[in-house]
Order: sequence, then C-alpha cells, then structure tokens
Amino acid sequence: MAIRLYSWPRSSGTRVHWALEELDLPYEYVELDRASSQHRSADYLAVNPNGKVPALVDGDERFFESVAILLHLAERYGAARGLWPGGAAARAEALSWMVWSTTELQAYQLQYAYHGLDTPVSYKPEDRSQATADYNRMHFTHHLDMIEARLHDRDFLMGDFSLVDIPVAATLRFATDIGTPIEGRPRLHAWLARCIQRPALARAR
Repeated sequence: MAIRLYSWPRSSGTRVHWALEELDLPYEYVELDRASSQHRSADYLAVNPNGKVPALVDGDERFFESVAILLHLAERYGAARGLWPGGAAARAEALSWMVWSTTELQAYQLQYAYHGLDTPVSYKPEDRSQATADYNRMHFTHHLDMIEARLHDRDFLMGDFSLVDIPVAATLRFATDIGTPIEGRPRLHAWLARCIQRPALARAR
C-alpha cells in the first residue's frame, strides 16, 4: 500500500508534505474538506482520533501529530536518502532538535503570538495576558538565539539539509508570515531563506 497523507493547505500537514517531497517517495495526498467537517467523519477519526490534520497511513501503520509522522519518515526512509543521520551521536541530536521544534519553539511562538501580538491568530485584546506574552516572548527569543548559535559553523541544523530543518523552518516561516519579530539574527535569516527556497517545499505548497 502506498503512503497516504491526509491534510489541507496552510496547516501543519504542509511540513509532512514537504518531507515526502524531499524524500521523493510515492504517496497519495488526500485533501480533506474542512468546510464539510470531513476531518470529523468516522472514517477519518479511525486514522486520527484527534480529528485534526495531518495524519499519515504507511502500509498497516497509522500516525497522527506532525512530529510523530516526521520521525517515522526520518527513521524509516531518511538515512537511505541522506536526509537523516545514521550515527548514534548525530541521531540523538537530530531526534532532540526535531522534538524541540514542536514542544518548545512552536509552543512558545504560538503563545507569544496569541497574547503579545496583533496577528490573524491572536486573541482579542480583552482576552490577552501581558504576563503570558512576556513569559513566552522570553523563551521564544532564547530559542531563536539557540538556532543562531547552532548555525555559526554550518549551513543547516545538522550540517547538510535534513528532515530536522523542516519543522523548525516551517514554524519560523509561519511566525514571520503572521508578523512575529525574529530580526537581528543574520545566520538564522540566511538559513531560513535557504530552506524556503527548496524546490520540494514549492511542490508541497
């Protein structure tokens, strides 16, 4: 059975779509109709009980949550295509950065945007907390500095481009698209531009 990706445009499924294109794997893209609540249908809930996108079926295996899907693709297909490290030490780093991209970087970025910025996804002013905004901005800024430091002697997070770059770049691309400030970090900006210019991402859009 071919790989099947369930998603819709401008969602976290795009990072999985990007990864599939980078891996050059055969797959079927199933665009769910959000307007008709297709993601709440019984058939789809059997794949993703959370009723969100993305979800991925690979043979008899079913996955939901973008970072879980990316890790599956990385572990099963990435090394053979030069997109996931094979050595134990490098793999440990790759796993850590991959999970960090969602549990830390994305989490703090979103809360900062919700409470501290005027963006399309921000809460109404009366529902915002300045303390929450300040706390999440502090952590988000620290994480941006982590990326800038990581890139001091390399073009990508693991040296060469890998699947690790995808969720980090996807988070920061979304952040900049909605107006989250990340200025003052030249290595980060150059790296993000290199990621966004990848032909595989253009195909995934």
